Amino acid sequence: MGHKKRGYIRDTPEELVRDYKLFAITCEGGKREPEYFKVFEFLSRKIKVDVIENWMTDNEKQLRLEDKSAPKWVLDRAMKYIEKIGLIEEDDLWFVIDKDNWSDAQIRQLAAYCDDYPNWHLVISNPCFEVWLFFHMKADIASSDSKCCADFKTEITSFDRAGYNRFMFIERFQDAIANAKANDSDTNHYLPKWKETKVYQLFDAIVAKVSNVEIKEFISVKVPELRRFYTEELRTPKRK
Repeated sequence: MGHKKRGYIRDTPEELVRDYKLFAITCEGGKREPEYFKVFEFLSRKIKVDVIENWMTDNEKQLRLEDKSAPKWVLDRAMKYIEKIGLIEEDDLWFVIDKDNWSDAQIRQLAAYCDDYPNWHLVISNPCFEVWLFFHMKADIASSDSKCCADFKTEITSFDRAGYNRFMFIERFQDAIANAKANDSDTNHYLPKWKETKVYQLFDAIVAKVSNVEIKEFISVKVPELRRFYTEELRTPKRK
């Protein structure tokens, strides 16, 4: 994308001044992507991670499934979020999408919108988010036999006998950043080639705002604690 226009937000109202940076993420998929990103809310007090998908009503979720991630729908969701929360100059809005769900014309349209705002960013996985997950576990994606999104979803599940567990992947998110970056054949273009992803750009921005000490504590202490908590919660019978 080209040079972004300035002046999206001129003055930050005093009541919106805060001591953390907001990463607002609008993502696709069902539960996998939102649940993955929300874990990073625990990374540091210097950042706040908000998944816009979580702000939808059940009716809006159904409309999204029927509309197949049209640019207008995604932009409308983002604008409603901005109106509700209020972004300041230091905040970022990230669109995380799958190439498989969009036409080239739709992607160009969304990229053009992002190019007009200094704090709007578009990161794409080709063909799907599971490419990003793959890089958590393996560096050589050329060795993958997956030929479509369904194949990648199955392959990701096969990495552990217990199936897909977001915490197991998140513990290795730094590996994913390095592996995805090393496999990006054109870092200057917003559209990744087959079996490539730009999601590492989002995490580069997140990591830049936190310390190495915080990252180590997140991986060694917080993520294991969250993993145990949610595992126990799933095993606990629900009271009627």
